[in-house]
Amino acid sequence: LQSERCRLENLHLCYMGIEDGSAEILARGLVGNKTLKYLHLFDEDEEHISITPAGWSAFSKVLCDTSTINNTHLSNHTIQELWKGGHKSWNYVYNGNVGQYESIRQNLSLYLQLNKQHPQH
Repeated sequence: LQSERCRLENLHLCYMGIEDGSAEILARGLVGNKTLKYLHLFDEDEEHISITPAGWSAFSKVLCDTSTINNTHLSNHTIQELWKGGHKSWNYVYNGNVGQYESIRQNLSLYLQLNKQHPQH
């Protein structure tokens, strides 16, 4: 995913049992990626999602790393979707514990919406 030669625009990993460790590795692989727009980590009808706030935070940092101005500029501004099914899926992921995820959900939703409204490539 980090290769300049990568031309992948859609990656569907639904039903793969992605957990925090895998999510963090995948997120790091997206740093510098300029082609991937749709990364579907789960679908609404999946029975169990194993990504916790730690895993989702890794994606948040990749989409907008505010640690420095340069890192903000170098953040991934290409990805427009991280899940299949839209906002309804967020409620499913939380298993009723929306408060724990609300800040991360808001950040990710904002970053993805900005990427969609202002595509870089």
